[in-house]
Amino acid sequence: MAKNLFLFIFIFLTACEKPKKQGLLTDSPAPPLIFTRHKSLEKFLDSLVQTSDITYAQTDPLCSADTFALGNNNFRIVKTLGDIRQYYHYYDWEKRGPFENTADSCNSVLQFGSHKWAGHCQLHMEFPENAEFTFNHSKFIYRLGVPMNNCIGRMCRVLSYPVFAITGQDTSLQVFTNVEDVTGLRYGDVNGDKCLDFLVIDSGFSTEILKKLVQRNKELTGLDCSDDQCYKITALTFRDGKWTELKDRNGKPFYFLIWLNEALNPESGFQLLDAYWVD
Repeated sequence: MAKNLFLFIFIFLTACEKPKKQGLLTDSPAPPLIFTRHKSLEKFLDSLVQTSDITYAQTDPLCSADTFALGNNNFRIVKTLGDIRQYYHYYDWEKRGPFENTADSCNSVLQFGSHKWAGHCQLHMEFPENAEFTFNHSKFIYRLGVPMNNCIGRMCRVLSYPVFAITGQDTSLQVFTNVEDVTGLRYGDVNGDKCLDFLVIDSGFSTEILKKLVQRNKELTGLDCSDDQCYKITALTFRDGKWTELKDRNGKPFYFLIWLNEALNPESGFQLLDAYWVD
């Protein structure tokens, strides 16, 4: 009975025109690009990461889960998703109950080979489509972490994408966490340098960014910039076995600041408030 209960516990630029380099956040003298309107966030992001040299593996998403009694009312769930495993370790089962996944009652670890990521027990891992692929002699494996059915509040709107990058005998882990996730994991060779880039999609703007936007354009005063409508998009690149922020030759990071016309809708039109991106 206990075993069964444990097993139960898991946006196209108009005319495809890319924005020119500029940047409110980089103090660039280029003319501002304010409230430029575009048709679809999903198609726009697709155009940014379009890459033809990615080879996807034919994988069989075999999944299994086993529950082990460790004594003293402690239990461990081992969930296998291909080459990746997730361990849930619950403490004091009888005293706390199965859904009280507080920090002191449950530990979660994601493991690939000797690489481990200490997550949290409100996530369970899934095996998404096309989750294993190669690009320029590096292999990438990722999984999707989704909230448990008993999540509360903001935690129900957070998706995590742990990405294992493998080059030769070296493995490097990078976890992409999307709050108010609207587009999923996006990746491709953004600048044509034969290194794979992953978009970092952060919801909401900081107070500093909002202040700079308003200083440059007073019409933005009072902009409704909730986390499910305003997004800052940057990128991480995997180069020489390391994850680094995608920047220009002068060390300035590339980014977009966007405002969705319809919250949480990847097919929604959007307004490009500011950008500094690859030519």
